[in-house]
Amino acid sequence: MQYQITDVYETRAGISAVLSCDDGEETEKTLLFKPSLWLEEGLQVGDILDEECMERLCSTAQFCQAIARSEGLLANSDYSRTRLIHRLMRFGFDRPVCERAADYMIEKGYIRETDQTLRIARFYCKSKHWGKKRIAAELMGRGYCHDAVMNALGSLSDEEYFDSLVQLVEKKYSTPCADDKEKQKRIAALSRLGFSFGEIQRAFEKTGS
Repeated sequence: MQYQITDVYETRAGISAVLSCDDGEETEKTLLFKPSLWLEEGLQVGDILDEECMERLCSTAQFCQAIARSEGLLANSDYSRTRLIHRLMRFGFDRPVCERAADYMIEKGYIRETDQTLRIARFYCKSKHWGKKRIAAELMGRGYCHDAVMNALGSLSDEEYFDSLVQLVEKKYSTPCADDKEKQKRIAALSRLGFSFGEIQRAFEKTGS
């Protein structure tokens, strides 16, 4: 079976290529491409494609759709490579296409895991008063690679984590504990935020809580 490119035109969404099939039923198929990727194909109106070429062209068109979806997602939120792949798969794209699209977004600078993890780690430490363990769990849960996570955690000093804890204790627990039960509740709450028992004890001693 062969296909012929019968029309190519530009739209706001990209380049549309219309292909007709010689199946006796005048079947037409329209594929949408990013302009740069369409130019790489080197095709024009009148070209005849065999099934192998058509399969490759359809794969490129799906890749372009995945890129467009990725651009929309990344315009509103940070995504790791892993998280973007999983999200694209939920839209029905094949995993190889999703991986290719994610790598394309990294290549074009849309995904910068090192920069993103640094910003996220600092936000959760300074604004949310989370400890290192809680921040690590958050970053790993978002699918960031191990090296980016460890780099982000190490970008903040132990004193910065501790100072954030002290600020939280001063704000939330300004009065001394009434009894051991109350103290244990406070320790449990701060532990859930990712701080160690030693850090919590130091913060209590420093603030008199």
